[in-house]
Amino acid sequence: MRKLLWIIVATLGFSYVGQAQSKYGTDSVRCHENLIIYNDQIKNKEIDTAIVAWKVVYEICPQSSKNNFVYGPKLVKHQIKKAKKAKDSVTMNKYIDLLLEVYDNRLVYFPGKEDYVLGLKALDMMKYRRGTNQEIYDIFTKALEIGGQEQGAAFYNGLFGVSARLFNEKVFSVADVFDAYGIVVEGIEVNNNILNATITKLSAQSEDTTSANLTAKEQKLLAKSKRELARYESVESNANKIIGKIATCKRLYTIYNEETFEEHKTDVVWLKRASKMLLKERENEEGEDEDCTETPVFFKIAEALYAIEPSIDAARAMGKLAYKNGEFSKAVGYFTEAGSKEVDPKKAAKDYLTIGGIYATKLGNLPKAKSNIMVSISKRRDWGQPYILLAQVYALADGKCGTNVVEKKAVYWAAIDKLNYAKSIDPSVSKKANKYIAIYKGQIPGKGIAFELGYVEGDKYTIGCWINETITMTFY
Repeated sequence: MRKLLWIIVATLGFSYVGQAQSKYGTDSVRCHENLIIYNDQIKNKEIDTAIVAWKVVYEICPQSSKNNFVYGPKLVKHQIKKAKKAKDSVTMNKYIDLLLEVYDNRLVYFPGKEDYVLGLKALDMMKYRRGTNQEIYDIFTKALEIGGQEQGAAFYNGLFGVSARLFNEKVFSVADVFDAYGIVVEGIEVNNNILNATITKLSAQSEDTTSANLTAKEQKLLAKSKRELARYESVESNANKIIGKIATCKRLYTIYNEETFEEHKTDVVWLKRASKMLLKERENEEGEDEDCTETPVFFKIAEALYAIEPSIDAARAMGKLAYKNGEFSKAVGYFTEAGSKEVDPKKAAKDYLTIGGIYATKLGNLPKAKSNIMVSISKRRDWGQPYILLAQVYALADGKCGTNVVEKKAVYWAAIDKLNYAKSIDPSVSKKANKYIAIYKGQIPGKGIAFELGYVEGDKYTIGCWINETITMTFY
């Protein structure tokens, strides 16, 4: 085997003798030999030993193969992990320095994908605590400038993480960290929209019985897209937890006010971020969601943004504005505009749930309320909140359907069914669901009254009107 290896190396050496001084260095035979050795060891998962041959190649002919920089970080990180476990800080620091050097040299010898490489470097600088947080933040932002917003979930997690560090160090002001949050959320939204479009298309194709099943490649793409979407959603959730502690309404009002609006009223980026931050819901002490749209400047921001760029977010902001002004039909129009154009099913589900709530509580149109709630459910089937609102809508129909007291009160059985289902798919709404279940049980007719009207425990009854639900009578 060793003899065969030397024959291959020698042959390759002669073939590339003209390039010996450039791509394969001054010792092309040694370069080729070690290239073959470490690539073979990596294929055989001999990660612990591959570092030796890789280091020879990296030192004498780094430009010989892009694999030197693709595999290099993995091999070096393995050595860092070993040194850390052995509590050998000297060796560990030596390899950390080498790791960052590998990223720099990749850009020298194999230009391209600069944003990807810079992102990896910034993440590892954070992980191994190299450089200042400002230096790391600058590398992240440089990567964004070069490659745009299509970056990985880990990239955005790192970017916001280092922004929070800078805020804690008092290097970043509140405005700075809000800007960083805006950059992160906007970037995640771009990637989520791409993934949601792919998932929607492939999911529809897989559910369409008239078309062929997904190919193996399409199945892998669908699974991968779902995993990636979950990663972005996790990053956004973490960022929201951090920003929630910083972005109090009081702080927001010091940044988004009449004075700053006048300075930025034609700046679309500023208007978008201001609108998002003020619209952003956070949980109050009572466990209810609230936002920071009470400030009068929010109305001006919403109107200015919609006038310049009538985007989905702008329509949503205008819907909020119309609602606060008591223009409920207008609010429905704006939220419908947002929901119908929204690619993210979670955001669309929330838009249609909002519409359902407006029809139920402000416009008194219960059938319309239900139809929009059902759209919300179709957009996000694992969310319990639409079922809770649907239960409330059914309760509002008390006395509107049926001919006797049992039939007129049957809506409460339907409501309880929806509340129980809400808990089964979304445990986070259990507390709220249980509260309404207790209330609605008290509205169900007694067993004696039901018996007099010809009903007994376990009877089924279909509620007519616009409800069209079949319930099983249970007396409490």
